[in-house]
Amino acid sequence: MKTIEAYLEGFHEISVLYPNTEENQHLDDFYLAGESETIVLNLASKKTLGDTIKYIFDFKGFIFLNKTYYVYDSLDRKIELYSGEVVRSELFDNLFYYDGDDLGVSYTPTATTFKMWSPVAKEVNVILFKADQETTHPLSYVNQGVWSVEVEGDLEGVHYLFEAHVNGKTKRFNDLYALASTANGKRNIVINPKKIHQPKHKRPFKHTHPTEAIIYEASVRDMTSSDTVNAEEKSTFNDFKQSGLKTLKGLSAGFDYIKDLGVTHVQLLPIYDFEGVDETDRFKHYNWGYNPSQYFVPEGSFTTKPNDPYARINQLIDMIDAYHEQGIGIIMDVVYNHIYNIKTFPFDMMIPGYAYRVDHNGVLTNASGCDSDLATERLMVRKLIVDSVFNWINMYNIDGFRFDLMGLIDCHTMHIIRQKLEFIDPSILLYGEGWNMPTVVPSNTLCHMDNKKTLYNIGFFNDQVRETIKGETFQLKQKGFATGQPATQKTLNLIQAKNTAKAITYPSQSINYVECHDNHTFYDKARVAMKSLPEKNVLQAQKLATSMMVLMQGVPFIHAGQEFYRSKQGEGNSYKSPDNINAIDWTLRDKHHEDIEDFKKLIKIRKTEPLLKLTTPYDIEHKTFVRSCKSGTIVYELNDEKSHIIIIFKNNEKHETFTFDGAFDIIYHSEAHQIKTLKPLSLSTISTTILKQTKR
Repeated sequence: MKTIEAYLEGFHEISVLYPNTEENQHLDDFYLAGESETIVLNLASKKTLGDTIKYIFDFKGFIFLNKTYYVYDSLDRKIELYSGEVVRSELFDNLFYYDGDDLGVSYTPTATTFKMWSPVAKEVNVILFKADQETTHPLSYVNQGVWSVEVEGDLEGVHYLFEAHVNGKTKRFNDLYALASTANGKRNIVINPKKIHQPKHKRPFKHTHPTEAIIYEASVRDMTSSDTVNAEEKSTFNDFKQSGLKTLKGLSAGFDYIKDLGVTHVQLLPIYDFEGVDETDRFKHYNWGYNPSQYFVPEGSFTTKPNDPYARINQLIDMIDAYHEQGIGIIMDVVYNHIYNIKTFPFDMMIPGYAYRVDHNGVLTNASGCDSDLATERLMVRKLIVDSVFNWINMYNIDGFRFDLMGLIDCHTMHIIRQKLEFIDPSILLYGEGWNMPTVVPSNTLCHMDNKKTLYNIGFFNDQVRETIKGETFQLKQKGFATGQPATQKTLNLIQAKNTAKAITYPSQSINYVECHDNHTFYDKARVAMKSLPEKNVLQAQKLATSMMVLMQGVPFIHAGQEFYRSKQGEGNSYKSPDNINAIDWTLRDKHHEDIEDFKKLIKIRKTEPLLKLTTPYDIEHKTFVRSCKSGTIVYELNDEKSHIIIIFKNNEKHETFTFDGAFDIIYHSEAHQIKTLKPLSLSTISTTILKQTKR
């Protein structure tokens, strides 16, 4: 250590770090000066840490964090006081929490107000860029950490950045609350809200229960990036809503294909502004988008004009509106557990050390695997998350949110979001990855599947369903029920959404899936797990697994292309693999169109049969029964005063005969050509069969 540094660690504690030299080992007579006040510093302790000597002081007095103070030692050296651990104290949060809704830019044709939150900045400016000129406009400190300035004139279309002097350094950075940006987030842009499109259609699912949802996960990029579809504006919001797209054999693709499936919601991989893709050369690199850059700005690589703020915003609004017109909701995949780059993300330039979790040594934690775990429990981080969520709802009419690594987000934050959603529209879906991941925050405060404190109307990806039906994710050779393993009691319970995890009480909390953008597709895993079996069996197993997702109690979740055996050529983590790995191959849609028609039949059956969408554990207990046969086949019965449904999930080729009391109709069979007679019903292929008796 060569420099001397002083930090405010608490509201009554200061540490000073010196190089470990002889003259620095016996210092005394310290005081603090600033704001026309001199404060005596009382030495509390001194520690030698390798090449550093750390002096720790306590003092009486109040420090204005937006003002400059200096520590003086007995050698009359003057050391500027920087903000330190004080920013992570409860008192700091209580003093400087700002609940206003006006951070960022407030535009009118005659003047624009810029507001930024930074309790520890000593100086804040907004830099305006007009043509080749830049002008600097100082912000004034108001209160609660908020800085503000009103700049006269019509600033529509003007580019801007914030600049702050914090801890001895002056840096420029993006507006944390910006709504618009140039390509690759170089600068933010002032926009006129009146030029933002207003949706023509309302959310299509007002007052519906989550078990009514059938979720289809897709990527804006993957849907039309392949040459197997006749898209002109490939991988854009525009093409994601484009009617008339066709496969090479003339079948429907893209938007028209999704419309015809019958799914209720499309969950999109990240559409907020992310890093990893050059927005000016978007096919040069690929990335799923779990690299958050700007939480209020749409991703520029999905637009035809990434430098046009209105194109970015309005093309997304129009896309969502087109799906709403067809009765389909749009769910956002959001990443609020980490950001991509601490060095470029605004938080640490505004207020160092505040926004990210650290261990007891002050080292950044890495539970997310990204070295930037957001401290969602801190009030202004929580506010950012909540404000971002509701901006997507109010501005873009979003129908739901899938939270990446939700188990790292505190329950309080998630509960605030859920409760606010109840006021706006209770049918807006809220669910996420509920993995219980070790971190510095107490486990019982985090929103994971093992925490019973989680609200009943927040859902979880049920990985137990995936592992049990598909087979263990990271052991490709291991089989699950659909790929040939015998049914267990756990398998039967999962079909009924029973006893799956501590926090899953209601079926609406169980998001049932065997495949998503993560890990191997079902087909790629099954090709390994069922290596000794013919292709026919692999396809039958996947068809069985997909049917189980649609017919089980809970919320069905289907990965785009799962219904026609999507492959990523064996790649298990394609987050930055090229388009030829990630793109939808629409020739598979041509090849397997009969299986797709079967999938559509299953969706129609789920939509029309209330017994498949039960909402309470009581109803499941009294209206459903599941058993397994010696062969491994599962028989799933649903019964109420109106109908009796029997579903047979057969994962083997053993010949079996089933007899039934009363008259039943076969309303679905995945291998329909195999059925000869109902009395008795003979089955000898991997298949799904649905029988129904209507009561009079």
